[in-house]
Amino acid sequence: MLLLLTLALLAGATCRAQNVLGNNRGTYFYIVDEGKGEIKSIRIFYTAARRLKGIQLQFQNQWSDIKGGRSSRFEEFLMNDDEYVIKVLGSVGLCMNSLTFITNKGTEFSFGKKKGRPIAESGGPDKHLQTINGVYSDMCLQGIGFKWTDNKLMRPGEPVPIPGTAKGKEDSKDKKKDEQKQEEEEDDDDDDDDDVDDVHNNFEEWKDEKK
Repeated sequence: MLLLLTLALLAGATCRAQNVLGNNRGTYFYIVDEGKGEIKSIRIFYTAARRLKGIQLQFQNQWSDIKGGRSSRFEEFLMNDDEYVIKVLGSVGLCMNSLTFITNKGTEFSFGKKKGRPIAESGGPDKHLQTINGVYSDMCLQGIGFKWTDNKLMRPGEPVPIPGTAKGKEDSKDKKKDEQKQEEEEDDDDDDDDDVDDVHNNFEEWKDEKK
């Protein structure tokens, strides 16, 4: 039973590592992001030869654990509000040599030295980077993978009508109906004011006749 469990765990790690760009032999990692918000900062630790040794992500104000190795040599890429990573480029040899993150604002930030086999990935036009996984050894980061999520440009359940579409035309008609109804109510209010004035005038005339 223990042997079967061990084989199952190894098989699961192998399947996950197959989704990693670069080398997939080593210790698999996944940076847990659930419930922590969007990525605000990316920190990369280097080896003495400036290869990528470890990685750490900041979600809002909370830093993840370091995956791979820690060192005194590191760089950090901080993103502005409403800025997300939409594409990643890189290069790999025996280790991950470089990573370049490109954001929806057109910002590019590169870690390491561009040397070796190139890699590139994006989630598509309507997605941005949610978190990172990969493989590391005692020496460096061996490979890297990316999890993408849909852009949150509106709150769920609030579709934005597009002019010219059936939904947009329907909303436009409803808006016109509301405006007409409001105008009719205002006209009714004016008529009510006129009726009040007529009653007041008639009352004044009746008082004069009594005198």
